[in-house]
Amino acid sequence: METYNKPTIKYRIEGFCLFFCNAWELLLKSKILEDEKRESAIYYGKRRHRPRRSLSSRDCLKKVMPNERDPVRRNVEDILEIRDAATHLIVVELETVYSGLFQSGVLNYVDKLQEWFALSVADSISPAMMTLVSDIRQIDPIHIRKRYGAETLRFVESEITRLHAAEKEVGSLRYRIPIEYKLVLTRSSRNADITLTSGANGKAVGFIEVPRDIDRTHPYLQNDVIAMVKARIPKDLVFNRRDFQAILHCEQIRGDGRYHYRINKPVVHRYSDNLVSFIVARIEKDPRYLEGVRRRLARHFKDSGKRRRGRTE
Repeated sequence: METYNKPTIKYRIEGFCLFFCNAWELLLKSKILEDEKRESAIYYGKRRHRPRRSLSSRDCLKKVMPNERDPVRRNVEDILEIRDAATHLIVVELETVYSGLFQSGVLNYVDKLQEWFALSVADSISPAMMTLVSDIRQIDPIHIRKRYGAETLRFVESEITRLHAAEKEVGSLRYRIPIEYKLVLTRSSRNADITLTSGANGKAVGFIEVPRDIDRTHPYLQNDVIAMVKARIPKDLVFNRRDFQAILHCEQIRGDGRYHYRINKPVVHRYSDNLVSFIVARIEKDPRYLEGVRRRLARHFKDSGKRRRGRTE
């Protein structure tokens, strides 16, 4: 981010992609080591008379985020593609197209660092530095062709088509923030489409989506989430409505824009892809997770009943 936001730097895209992909690879390998508790988990199998190789970024992503439709995974994968292309060809005008992808990637990293390791970037970096500053201009095909040639123009057009198609398919701001959205650091979300959320000591640690199209950002009802979670966890595990409600209560899901959105008239609760991934990750990390939230919900109901009886008496 520091490289990207320097006004005199001419290799903003290349520099950002290089450091971004390296940071994500290290984060993913830390997650694998934390989950599997063995050093060999981040290496490929040994080959005779060959040096040991650690997992590539793409293989780390597949291991940590097995769902190919996960918008966070898709975001990192596409920035990896841009990094690879940057070794051969970069057109500075494509910053207009890439900037929304990069911004989502930064906020996703901050969010996963908090979720997986309870670490807040805001403890060491000013929240304002989590915003990428881009020179957003309309891409002029005539200018591109004149400056770089017809072959480069075809590359630019293919990149625009590819990313717009992926954005439409994924349908999440965690994949790409459209450039017309505003990113602000504020205590009030009225003027923002994307807002930084408060973490420990009131410091900003992540982002929530203030949806403009609920069908894209929060497309699921309760039964949809339950069905999707059941499809991704071991078949012998029971996951039902009571379990779902226990998670909503224990993890304080409602009101968290990353996972939940409430329609008021009539009252309907809608949920995002992020909630499905969150629940599956919790279950995979702790086989007794569901048992724990069930107990906590039962204890909550028991304590609430005691308080009501006490007020009646």
